[in-house]
Amino acid sequence: MNMSNKAKSGSLEVQPYQRLVSLPIKSENIFHFPQGLPAFEHVKEFVFLLPPNTQPFIFMQAIAPADLAFVCIDPFLVCPDYKPSLGASDLSFLNLKRPEDALLLTIVTVRHAMTETTTNLQAPLVINIQSCVGKQIICDGQHYPVRYRIWDALDRMAASTARDEGGNLKPECEAVKARDESGPATAG
Repeated sequence: MNMSNKAKSGSLEVQPYQRLVSLPIKSENIFHFPQGLPAFEHVKEFVFLLPPNTQPFIFMQAIAPADLAFVCIDPFLVCPDYKPSLGASDLSFLNLKRPEDALLLTIVTVRHAMTETTTNLQAPLVINIQSCVGKQIICDGQHYPVRYRIWDALDRMAASTARDEGGNLKPECEAVKARDESGPATAG
């Protein structure tokens, strides 16, 4: 990782990969995971990147090593009835006093066949957005899948946003539907 000295604005400059531009990271945007993550206990500082063209996915980019990043998702988007229970020790560790101060994300495993992409609902990331402290917890006493297939849920989400309030397909989606129904284009 190429990290310059403090920039004029009080931020660090991080170059996550050689192929990407460097990103200025302000210290107040760094999230601390004091225990790291399982198998990555030595990695304790991350930033969350939200590129608009990858929604609903969020990238949890390590500050160091810069070549480590996790793909995450809001579990409530793909599993609306998700209700993980946070234990007293986790609440204390994170100093969480109010539910609205907690951000929950789950780590995504991207497969070669995108329809096989999964997320781990049994071990969500819980982040105190006030203190920027996070921890990956285990949902004790609950039995959520560690490989929850998310593609069907994402398709349902896309279908619901493609319809207007009356349930009709939005005009911009009609053209896509017509194109998809006509089959692949052939060269003439």
